[in-house]
Amino acid sequence: MLVVLDEAYCHFVTAPDAVDGLALAREYDNVAVLRTFSKAYGLAGLRVGFCVADPAVTATLRKVVTTFSVSAVAQAAAIACLEPAAEKELTDRVAEVVSERSRVTERLAALGAAVPDSQANFLWLPLGERSATFAKECEKRGIILRAFPDAGVRVTIGAPHENDAFLEAAAALL
Repeated sequence: MLVVLDEAYCHFVTAPDAVDGLALAREYDNVAVLRTFSKAYGLAGLRVGFCVADPAVTATLRKVVTTFSVSAVAQAAAIACLEPAAEKELTDRVAEVVSERSRVTERLAALGAAVPDSQANFLWLPLGERSATFAKECEKRGIILRAFPDAGVRVTIGAPHENDAFLEAAAALL
């Protein structure tokens, strides 16, 4: 049985007890780790990522992968992201998102919102049946959220001024 770990948000994880998928992939030949350049690296529009797994697993994947599924531009951008010079930029960007995530979580909690812990670049705001209305009202204020009707909204952590705009809306709407 193959176990696949989606580590799209691994760069944003601060939990000390988080699982290290790459270590598991090195230890077990039935573990595959998927990572993307979409989130922390900021290459969402280029649709590029990678898999770390036992050679037998990657050989099987190569048999079914679409030819030229990653463009030359996407490949060049991903390679550039792995250069040592880009590491500081990545580290700084992730640190800002993690800091903002904490700040937004604390402000929402002060407003009385029950915000679960997040280890990603977004927060979950469990609003139940108020979710769709909350999202529509935010949209009227120029803030786009992903609403899950009757469950909650997903709030992506952005730049400080974007998060401030969201918090102002949340203060008015919650």
